[in-house]
Amino acid sequence: MGKRHTLGKTGGLALTFAAAAALMAIGGAAKADRIGVANQAAFGNGVIESINLDTHMVIGSFIPDGAQIGTANGRGVQLFLGSNLVYYTELSNGFSATDFIRVAPFNNGLGGADIFHFPNPVPGTGVVDLAASGGFLYAMTGYPNGPEVVQKTDGMGNNIGAPVTLHKIGGAILTASDGFTILPNGNWLINDGDFVNSYNQYDPITGNEIAGTTIQAHTTGGAVCGSSTGVDFYSPSNSLFFNCNLNNMVENTLAGVFIANNNFDRGNFEDNSTDAGTVINPPGTVPEPASLSILGAALIGFGLLRHRNRSA
Repeated sequence: MGKRHTLGKTGGLALTFAAAAALMAIGGAAKADRIGVANQAAFGNGVIESINLDTHMVIGSFIPDGAQIGTANGRGVQLFLGSNLVYYTELSNGFSATDFIRVAPFNNGLGGADIFHFPNPVPGTGVVDLAASGGFLYAMTGYPNGPEVVQKTDGMGNNIGAPVTLHKIGGAILTASDGFTILPNGNWLINDGDFVNSYNQYDPITGNEIAGTTIQAHTTGGAVCGSSTGVDFYSPSNSLFFNCNLNNMVENTLAGVFIANNNFDRGNFEDNSTDAGTVINPPGTVPEPASLSILGAALIGFGLLRHRNRSA
């Protein structure tokens, strides 16, 4: 009998929440397939399309609210699947500055009305790409004529620090870029525009290009993409997803070696994103019902455990 109570209340609580964590991990396993999204570079009603990166099948698309502003040109996009959110940006009237960073529900690729937005973190510029790392959202702006800068934000409308201006080797300011992601080493991987199929690493502190870090995007059979814009790093598989030839989402190793190809079916796209992993919750969002149910079950289990200990 004595052994039954050696854990005590603290041990029982630890085990209960460990079990809850395991249940949440199991619950998440059903959503293990990797998901990608892309923002269509179209004038007018450009869509955000999603694709299952393991089955290589398109799973949904929707026209975001932001695409309704004049002749919007879709650019940046970032998926936070754990929050059921897609952050995206548009170039107002085709080539003008971005007004807002907008947030829509993902809803398994079917989208929905915007639930939140905040002003362009660098007013008067065009946001061309979004990236995420460590729970923060990064906006690369400067379209169409630069200078290209990266601004770190909290994903809710507040800038963190000053924008970092990007410089090519030799000191020239980078004036055109469409692809941006953050690598495991913390460096920024960035390309030089629509018709450039190579990417270089940049120092996130100085904004300077790092020599000898070029990666090219490759498609089926090792062929080099004719053009490549968006790029995103996906940490669980330690791979890169490039927007290849404006309508494919090609998976490569960190060295640029081809792994798999995913075809979109709704036209030309600029930026692409995989699940950022970290949950970002702007005002108005709530945890997913499944997560709440699991947490509730854990709390009930803790209550039963306390009742058993008191009755013994």
